[in-house]
Amino acid sequence: MFARKGRVMIRLPSGHLSNGRRLDTFRTVKAGLLLLSTAIFLTGCPPRFARVPVKAENIIRANEAVREGDIAFARREFYPALIKYLEASRLNPNSEYIFNKLGITYSQLKYYSEATDAFVRSIGLNPKYPYAYNNLGSVYFAINDKRKAERYFKKALGLKEDVASFHLNLGTLYFETKKLEKAMQEWRRGLTLDRSIFNRSESISLVAATGSGPSSEKSYRMARLFASMGDVDKALENLQQALNAGFTDIETLRKEPDFDPIRQDPKFVAFMRTATLLTRP
Repeated sequence: MFARKGRVMIRLPSGHLSNGRRLDTFRTVKAGLLLLSTAIFLTGCPPRFARVPVKAENIIRANEAVREGDIAFARREFYPALIKYLEASRLNPNSEYIFNKLGITYSQLKYYSEATDAFVRSIGLNPKYPYAYNNLGSVYFAINDKRKAERYFKKALGLKEDVASFHLNLGTLYFETKKLEKAMQEWRRGLTLDRSIFNRSESISLVAATGSGPSSEKSYRMARLFASMGDVDKALENLQQALNAGFTDIETLRKEPDFDPIRQDPKFVAFMRTATLLTRP
């Protein structure tokens, strides 16, 4: 596979090249998706898409292709997954769910232009489908357009406020733009909804990754969040990461109220004793 001037050209394995229908699937759907960027540029908002008649047998075949794509995606075999989702989108062009999966797969392959078009198509088919807005925000975050990323993260939350990954994404954006207290609020809300949200990605929804990597500031704030919820192990794990990244402000750590729920825990007491020795001038 290779990219040229923003367009992706896929060289399929020989086994796929012999299957003209799969190759036609890719060419047909991709050609349609590439037209969407122009529509967004001219109108400033995602276009609407009319649903077309689809035979019941094609819906069944599309669902089967999606299942096969999901299996490949779960194995992180993104190219085979892409082919299956493209096949499904040709068989059933009315499904916002299929185009959302297609966009996620393009995003995993870092084909952000194609991912954007797929998510826009998903939104055009169902303007009230929140996951496509969140995922479109994640694409804009990945290409460093944080203004648009914030807009779409907020739109997703406006449609469905109880999804932990939406809060995680908005919090991550706030952190990257130095709005630290707002970041804490969103992360706290996300953790309240799902304690495991920082350890996994949801298959239906992309989670934005920070561009700067681990930092003492982020690890310390993660430690505060977990400590405030009484999770001493996660709090100490993040505190250790903060120390490894250069955190030395033990006095602030002693005074921070977020650590009160775990302050008397023997593990925390032992950590503080060691951290004090390590950071002593």
